[in-house]
Amino acid sequence: MPLISVIIPVYNVERFVEECLRSVFTQTIRDFDVIIVDDCSTDRSMEIVRRVCGECAGDIDVQILSTGKTSGVSVARNMGMDASTAQYIYFVDSDDYISADALEQMATVANKYPKAQIIYGTASVFGNISYLSYLDIPSKQLPEVIKNRQQAANLMLRHCFLPVTVWNRLFVRQWLQEHSLRFKTGILAQDTHINFYLAQYIDSIAFCKSTTYYYRYHDSNVSNSRFHYQRACEDWVLCDWTRHLSIKNLSSQLLLLLHRANDSYLRHRGPDAPLPPVWRKIPGALLHWARLMRRYGKEIPKENNINQ
Repeated sequence: MPLISVIIPVYNVERFVEECLRSVFTQTIRDFDVIIVDDCSTDRSMEIVRRVCGECAGDIDVQILSTGKTSGVSVARNMGMDASTAQYIYFVDSDDYISADALEQMATVANKYPKAQIIYGTASVFGNISYLSYLDIPSKQLPEVIKNRQQAANLMLRHCFLPVTVWNRLFVRQWLQEHSLRFKTGILAQDTHINFYLAQYIDSIAFCKSTTYYYRYHDSNVSNSRFHYQRACEDWVLCDWTRHLSIKNLSSQLLLLLHRANDSYLRHRGPDAPLPPVWRKIPGALLHWARLMRRYGKEIPKENNINQ
């Protein structure tokens, strides 16, 4: 059984996927396998994948799977998780790449703190410098490990503090399985969605403070044509969380939801709307939150039926 399964969903990334794969295959440790899930790309992505795997994989076991039809990154990630037999799962987006010692650095922290269910890595960003504060773990002055479950959950639920992105984290595979922690299909903002549920079951988290991941910010991360759908999914996520509050860390969950409701409230007012006075912000956000709860039931919003 390998220590780590590197899961890489692939969809129309012919410009970037070779750099991604070469960074994975040149790791300083070899105790890992690679699971590539083709989400039915329409460009040359999989042609490049097969060529690079043939040239570089060496003794690394590689599985290449297919979703059968374009289904989204959630389906691809879930499929990769189902195929894994490793102790840990590590997601890499196929338009990003990792440092040569990324898996070694992450594994060192995991071995040091075997009870941590999640190990956060540190990411560097190119394309948009404003994201650095969100992903830069060392700047947050955190200890290397947090063993108190309430403190760990509170940090994960703290608004815009730790990354909600699932790439560049080690997850204990058995822990994910035991709690049926999977990605919600059919939505954007799937990383944000699952992070809330990860926090409900967390006991301990650890941090790798060396840079292990290079995130590529570019316009195609969320295209303009899908912007309104992205926002609708974020509102649906808020409503879904509200319906699944846990008595554990209830105050942290409610505070996160209030932040999200306020962000949505201000967004729905429009970019040119003046900011409401302080005394109206919380009532306005709460009323907006109630309207969203009436608007979004359990059914996921449809991309072709968004009225924003």
